[in-house]
Amino acid sequence: MTMFTRLPHLIGACAAALGLAAALPAAAATPATNYSDMWYLPSESGWGISFVQHANGLVYAVWYTYDPRVNASAPDPSSNFVPLWIVLAGQGTWTTPTSFTGPVYVTSGVPFSQTGTNTVVSPVGTFTFNFSDANNGTFAYNIAPPANCTDATSCPAFGLPPFSGTKSITRQSY
Repeated sequence: MTMFTRLPHLIGACAAALGLAAALPAAAATPATNYSDMWYLPSESGWGISFVQHANGLVYAVWYTYDPRVNASAPDPSSNFVPLWIVLAGQGTWTTPTSFTGPVYVTSGVPFSQTGTNTVVSPVGTFTFNFSDANNGTFAYNIAPPANCTDATSCPAFGLPPFSGTKSITRQSY
């Protein structure tokens, strides 16, 4: 076989390899550094993010904030500060070495100090973290309860209004 008779076979093999490569999902990016820590916006007390990054690329993050479902004009002022934890639980993707995005959830269940396992989980949107360096970044959130969320017993996100935005975040220094 001469070079010219092998050329069509070589071109065909290259085309097949390119087609296979295009059909495979893109590999997740490798994080630029370990961003595990507490993150917040110093000018806005009362909320923050616990961000835990594992060596295998999985991320667990919790946004602890105040629940917007609580009526600000409630008769008991202490009831205006009900916590809401929105959880990113090990799903998502490093889209670049400095950007992570994934789905988030609101949960409810039995307190740790009591027995039982009736945990209910509702998907409510996405978080995206974009880090500009090891100590700063932005946190984008897009939150909306699912359409089938019709009661508080079966859906902990019941009554949660849709909200979205982007906030600057800074690594909490100790």
